[in-house]
Amino acid sequence: MASSSPTPSSSSQKAKTNGKTKPNKAPPPVDVHFLGTCSGGGPIISRQCSATAVDFGSNIWLFDAADGTNNRLHQSSLRMVNISRIFITHMHADHILGIVAILGVIMSGVGQSPAGLERLRQQGTLKRAEINIYGPAGLRRLIRTMLECTAITLTGAYAVHELIPEGGSPSTGCQAGDLHVNEAQGIDFHPNDQGVWEDIVDDRPSRGIKGWRVSAGPLVHRVPSIGYVLTEPEPRHSLDTGTLIPLLKSNAEALAELDPPIRHPLSLLSRISALPAPPPFKLPSGDILHPPEPTGDPGRKIVIFGDCSGGTPNKAFQKVCEDASLLVHECTNAAIPESVGKGEKGRLVRAAGLEQSLEKKRDHEFEISARDRGVVREPWVFHGKRDNMEKRVAAEDQFAAKKASVRAKAHGRGHAAPEDVGEFASAIRARRVAVNHFSAMFPSPRYVSNDPYPSLLGPVSPFPYPTADITAHAAKLPPMPLTANELHLRLIMQSIANQINADWNGPHCALHNVDEAEPHLVKMAVCSRDFMVFPVPSHELTSAEIQTMAAAHTEANTVLQSWATSGGAWVVEQGRQQWIGVEKEPAPTPAGTPVPPAAVAEAPRATA
Repeated sequence: MASSSPTPSSSSQKAKTNGKTKPNKAPPPVDVHFLGTCSGGGPIISRQCSATAVDFGSNIWLFDAADGTNNRLHQSSLRMVNISRIFITHMHADHILGIVAILGVIMSGVGQSPAGLERLRQQGTLKRAEINIYGPAGLRRLIRTMLECTAITLTGAYAVHELIPEGGSPSTGCQAGDLHVNEAQGIDFHPNDQGVWEDIVDDRPSRGIKGWRVSAGPLVHRVPSIGYVLTEPEPRHSLDTGTLIPLLKSNAEALAELDPPIRHPLSLLSRISALPAPPPFKLPSGDILHPPEPTGDPGRKIVIFGDCSGGTPNKAFQKVCEDASLLVHECTNAAIPESVGKGEKGRLVRAAGLEQSLEKKRDHEFEISARDRGVVREPWVFHGKRDNMEKRVAAEDQFAAKKASVRAKAHGRGHAAPEDVGEFASAIRARRVAVNHFSAMFPSPRYVSNDPYPSLLGPVSPFPYPTADITAHAAKLPPMPLTANELHLRLIMQSIANQINADWNGPHCALHNVDEAEPHLVKMAVCSRDFMVFPVPSHELTSAEIQTMAAAHTEANTVLQSWATSGGAWVVEQGRQQWIGVEKEPAPTPAGTPVPPAAVAEAPRATA
C-alpha cells in the first residue's frame, strides 16, 4: 500500500485496481501425505511404518522416517528433491531407521570426488545445510554414527538440531572436529520456562514457504517424544500492484541515485511484502509504502504428534496446539464393538494381512511373557443378535468395559486409544482430525481413492498393497467389486473413527448410536491409509468439506446400522443390487419399498 503521509492505509479496505475491489488470493495449497501409518508391530502388506509429509508445493517437510520410507517417497507423487526439513518425533526404530537412506538419495554422492569432500571438510562449521533435521537428543549421534559405519558418500551438507529437555544435554558435540564431513553445525534448542521449544523454525521465508513457524512440546511415551505445531503467518491483503507499479516506475531514476542504489524499483514489492513485516519505506517522491495489512482471517495450523498416550501433559504446549486446522494423532489400539466385529469373523479379517509364521512365533512369545507378568489374554467376546433392550444395554456395558481395558493397556505402552484422540481434539478445538500409527491388527482397507473420505461401499483396488495412483492403472486393471471381508474391514476402521467423533463432537453427539441422526454438522475423523492425501485448504472447514463430511456421516450411520442388524449392506453393481455381508441376505423388501439410498452405492463418493 502507498500513502502520501506516514499514516498507514486502512486495513479495512482490500487492495483496489482501477477503482474495483481486488479479491485476496486463496491460501497456497498445503497437503498432508500419509506415507506410513503402521505402528512398530509392522510393517504389514497394507501399511508401512511411520512417515508423514507436509507438501507446501515447492517445499516438503517430512515427519518421521521409518525403514522403507524411501520406497514410499519414490512411489508417491512427491518430489524428493523438495524435501528441506525432516522432523523426528522420538528415537524408536519404527520412526527413524529410514533417515540415512533418505539422505543417501537426496544428497547422493554419485560423482563426488575426494577433492570435493576435502573442500567440505575445510569449511568446517561454515558449511550451510541443504537439509535441516530436528529431533530428540540422540538423533545427531545416531545419524553421524550410521554415516560413518556405512561409509555413505554424500554431496552437500545436512544439519541436526536437537531438542534438549530441561536438565538434559546434547548427544554429541557440534564443533568443527566433531562434525561428519557432510555435516553443518546444528543448534541445541532448549525449552522456555514453560517447557515448550518455541520457534525452532522461525518465520523467515524459505524455498517457497512464506513464514511458517514451528514450535514443539513434550508428549508422554516410553521414551522422550515430541509433538510439532506448524503455524502459518496471518494472511495479509494483496498488494495493489495497479497503483504501486506506476508509482515505483515514476521513482525509478531517484531510487537509482540512493545510497545504496535501488536499480530495480519493482524489487520493493518483494521487500514490503516480506516476513516478518518490514517498516514502511519512504520513496523519493514522499510517498510511503506500507506492508500489506492483515485480512483478519486466521492462518492455518497443523499439529503433528509422535507416539503418546493422548494429548500432552504440558498445558502451555496444549495452548500452542489450540485451534488446530488439522490434528494428526496416533491411535495404536482400539476396542471394536461386537455389532461391527462379529466375533471370530472380525478377528480373521484383521489378521489376514499378517505374516502367519511370524504371528505364531509372536503368539508363543506373548503367552510366555504373559505368564511371567500374570496377565491373561483377553478373549474375543461373542454375542448373538441384540433383539431387545436388555441385551442391548448389556452389550453396551460390555463394550464400555472392553474400551476401558484396551485404553489402559494402550496407556501402559505409551499409546493412545480413540477416546484419547477425541478428548484432545475437543480440548484444542481441532477443525480436522486424522489418526495414524495403527496396530498391525488393523490392516488398511483397499479403497480405490486416496481421498480422506472415500465411500464405504465403493469398489476395491485391484492391488493387494497400497499404491499412490490407482486410476493410472485403470485401463488394464479395473477396480474389483466390493467383498464382504473388505466391507468388514472398512467398517472396523470406521468404528474407530466414530469413537473419536463421539468425544470430539462433544456430549451431544450420538454418533456411537447409529439409530440416531444429528441435526448439526458432525465433524468426521479420518483413519489414515498409506498414500492418503489430506488437503488443508484453509483454517476453517470449507463448504465443500462440510458437504463431504455430512455425506460421510450419513453413509456411515446407514451402513453401520444395516451391518449391525443384518450383517451386511446392499450395493449396486452393474445396475443390480447385490447383498454384501457376513450374514445371509435378508428377506426381500416389500414391493415398492426401496432399499435406503445411503446403503447402496455404485461408485465412490466425490470429495472436495
